[in-house]
Amino acid sequence: MKSVTKFIAVSLSLILLFSLFVVSVSAAGKKAALPTSAGISALRDQFEKDVAPKVGGYALDYCYYSPVGTNDNTKYPLVIFLHGIGHADYVGAQLADSDMPYWASSELQSRFSEGGAFILLPRAPENKLVYWSDSLLESLRAVIDDMIKKHGDNIDTSKIFIGGSSAGAEMTWRMIVAFPEYFAGAFPIAATGSVTAANVRTCSDVAIWMIASTKDPVISYIATTQPLWNNVCQYNKHPENCRLTSLTNVVEPAGGSASDNHHMAKVVTYDLHMLNGSTYPNATTIDGNGNTISLVSPNGMIKWMNGIRSAYGGSSGSGSGNVNVNVISDMLNMIRNLFLKIVNIFQRLFGL
Repeated sequence: MKSVTKFIAVSLSLILLFSLFVVSVSAAGKKAALPTSAGISALRDQFEKDVAPKVGGYALDYCYYSPVGTNDNTKYPLVIFLHGIGHADYVGAQLADSDMPYWASSELQSRFSEGGAFILLPRAPENKLVYWSDSLLESLRAVIDDMIKKHGDNIDTSKIFIGGSSAGAEMTWRMIVAFPEYFAGAFPIAATGSVTAANVRTCSDVAIWMIASTKDPVISYIATTQPLWNNVCQYNKHPENCRLTSLTNVVEPAGGSASDNHHMAKVVTYDLHMLNGSTYPNATTIDGNGNTISLVSPNGMIKWMNGIRSAYGGSSGSGSGNVNVNVISDMLNMIRNLFLKIVNIFQRLFGL
């Protein structure tokens, strides 16, 4: 009888030890992100800096957040965000002047099916008067390739997403047209520039989430946004995976009006919800089939990302590479971007 009791006791002890081992390994593999209550400065401090190899004439620096913990074999999505004009005057400016680090908070990281995601913030060398344009397509692709090369063991290459605001949104479109195989989804916000029906056909496998304001002082909703959205609905192969969020007056996630109705990057700061979890005001969202999408916290853009993927395997340079650098177009873009930068500086100086 004593031998049986001893056997049971030993067995229970082994089971307990095994359970503790599993828990410890699991805990070691999960990185603890900071909560939003830590503040945006602390969230930014979680990011690291790096520089991609020189490709296409430029070696772009970038900042990134890694969700990877100790002994962590998880494959995480990669979310890329491209800044707008006036947010990249020095190394790290795209981080210091961005609210996207909220996506590195424990609240938003936990919304990903994998328990987290890489957040990547590349920088156009605006200090050298070089802005997002066709001339940086290969250089920006090199940033993505560099991330995959250095962190590929933990990046799910079928879950790469790219988005941006204003000129960053324009560059988002350029990237998914040039290298559509790289991306599962894209979220252009207040995109400047023009996108043709042929462009939309080229990236028809990429899920699109457009964000625009009917009162945008820079981009005409009627003349630019609506025709582009119609092309997405017509030519994208999976319109049910495409979204259009239309806003009137843009507000800060914490409440209060944004600086103007073109600065809609604020809308994605907390996954299309307010910081208190309430529904984002003045916004309606529809899919490519015309159905209304209800964004009830915590379900927002991250939930959308959880449901889509590409067939990209991560091989460097395996994208379609529809790169066609137009020198005249690039020069015109530079002139326009310089003007927008002057406007941005004016707004900052006078608090507009």
